Amino acid sequence: MWRYILLLPFSIFANLSALYLSWYGDPTTTMTIQWHTPATEYGDSIWIETLDQNWEEIEGEHAVLDSTLIHKVHLDFLDPGTEYRFRIGSDPKIYRFKTAPASLDEGLRFIIGGDVYANTKLFRRMSQTVLENDPHFVVLGGDIAYAITIYPFRTTAIRKWLSFLRDWKDYMIASDGTIIPFLIVPGNHDITPDNYDLFFTLFAFPEKQLYRTIDFGSYLTLFLLDTGHFQPIEGRQTLWLEKALSARSETPYRFAIYHEAAYPSYYPYHGLIPKKIRANWVPLFEKYRLHAAFENHNHAFKRTHPMKAGQIDPTGIVYLGDGGWGAPPRSTNNLWYLANRQKKNSILLVSLTSEQADIQALDLLNQPLDQVTLSPYN
Repeated sequence: MWRYILLLPFSIFANLSALYLSWYGDPTTTMTIQWHTPATEYGDSIWIETLDQNWEEIEGEHAVLDSTLIHKVHLDFLDPGTEYRFRIGSDPKIYRFKTAPASLDEGLRFIIGGDVYANTKLFRRMSQTVLENDPHFVVLGGDIAYAITIYPFRTTAIRKWLSFLRDWKDYMIASDGTIIPFLIVPGNHDITPDNYDLFFTLFAFPEKQLYRTIDFGSYLTLFLLDTGHFQPIEGRQTLWLEKALSARSETPYRFAIYHEAAYPSYYPYHGLIPKKIRANWVPLFEKYRLHAAFENHNHAFKRTHPMKAGQIDPTGIVYLGDGGWGAPPRSTNNLWYLANRQKKNSILLVSLTSEQADIQALDLLNQPLDQVTLSPYN
């Protein structure tokens, strides 16, 4: 049911510095809209066009971050597979978004990429490639804004995040105002157990926990995991993962997405985090027949052979990605488990139908690097 709430007076948003959409609930019926304005510009409402072409007003809330207001409106009454138009306050500009479909009758396309904003030129060029492929949504696989750094004289974390979100608005909104929602999987440059307030101020996580499932109808589940950047891999998260995998054993498509890699292409295979992932999560991936795991952090492109019980096995799981959206690419190591490895910027385009999942790696200029096809579990 549509809700109508009276608007408090406010100025036209001439200084809308960031605008981003995400899902923290069911992607078929919800959307969370966030935007930034100077602290002198107040008002938390959007106007959204209903299915009968009337405009209704929804009131949200805001948080204060230095001289910036972080506005948020959560919509939880939408129809699946439907395009909606909205305006922010009294700003006349119209934006668009689309909810996820309830089924795969018309297919679903999404993009996965990590290590996003290390180099602004690479980020912007790869963002053009993303837009050219018209995905329903994107998954950002960690090290998004590179806000946390060991270098004390670099830009502050707040400025880095705000810069990334400004560029997202400028380079990731189509010319017709269509906004591609993102799902966030933080990495080591995004959050730490001692540095997390900024992250949870900028993004609308309902609780201070990063690992979660996103269920698209009954056809797809994404397991978004935390490779020890806020909460440990072992223990509570692993126990949760087994329950989540078990509960979705009948879902046709199941993918895990996380930042550091169990099977890295650049970093050491025997590193602490890769060993923890292989010890705690990989046996569960195999037990509950995960389709594929998308990994990042290495600044390269890789696809493993199908892996099972620590060996190449045609019935095993493919690990692919390695974080190449906007970081300068690195040379990969010639490792026994890698079926394809390239010193390339890349993103992964996943195209789902009820018959198959096509996963294509694309480079900075939208040229194909690799492809793999997987079948659903029936």
